[in-house]
Amino acid sequence: MDLSKKTQETMKKYVEFSDEALECLLTGKAVEGTMKMDLMTRLVNFNMFNRKSREPGYVRPKDLTLHETTSGWLKKSVRKFKIFVSANNRMERERAATEILRQAKELADHLKNTKTIEEIMDEV
Repeated sequence: MDLSKKTQETMKKYVEFSDEALECLLTGKAVEGTMKMDLMTRLVNFNMFNRKSREPGYVRPKDLTLHETTSGWLKKSVRKFKIFVSANNRMERERAATEILRQAKELADHLKNTKTIEEIMDEV
């Protein structure tokens, strides 16, 4: 089989888009989703992912800062606890590594040893 002839052939396929996906495409936005072919009808369907950020008036909830260190923080988001630690790059590597580990341990201990208001109210 000659591949050069195969690549020169043009193939036309029709893809079904929802009106919302087509509107996003026409405004120049990238659209994420899945594309599947129905084996019975041989039609290709595109299903756009439903992202909350596309909803009008949606504002992402801010992360709650639980604790701060000299160059790091512990935050709580809707789904996760986040730790950020940094060290000055002028330090020696060993000292910077020690500082990062010390701050990470301090933040982890704070997370382990503190209770939220809901936990305190549940105990009462």
